[in-house]
Amino acid sequence: MRNTERLSTRQTTSDESFARTPTGVRAKILEEIKHYPRSVDELMRDLELSHSTCSSAVNHLMRHGFIANLGVTSITRAGRRCIVWEAVEDPPQPITAPTRRDLEQRISSAIAAINAQLPRETILAILTGASHV
Repeated sequence: MRNTERLSTRQTTSDESFARTPTGVRAKILEEIKHYPRSVDELMRDLELSHSTCSSAVNHLMRHGFIANLGVTSITRAGRRCIVWEAVEDPPQPITAPTRRDLEQRISSAIAAINAQLPRETILAILTGASHV
């Protein structure tokens, strides 16, 4: 029997790779939206894409922070309302995982903060990497 379960590391790696640089259809859509805010219907027409391809790419770009809802609607060729998308000025940068050494330092600092009876907020900040004592 064939195992069709997707490995979580593969998906994570794929998502991290995409977050850095959209490619293919996603890159074309992002470039179009950077030039002028558009709806999925307009992108489908201008780039000659199917609805499923275009809406999937737009959803992916939105989930990864490259585009956002402009806050206005447009009318599709079928007469329905749709979202107009705009490019985000500063898309999020990929988050790098802390190194083992960094984690060890955070844990040591958190233990020292616990022993010194520092406030809970300080300990949480140390563990999340927001602060170092």
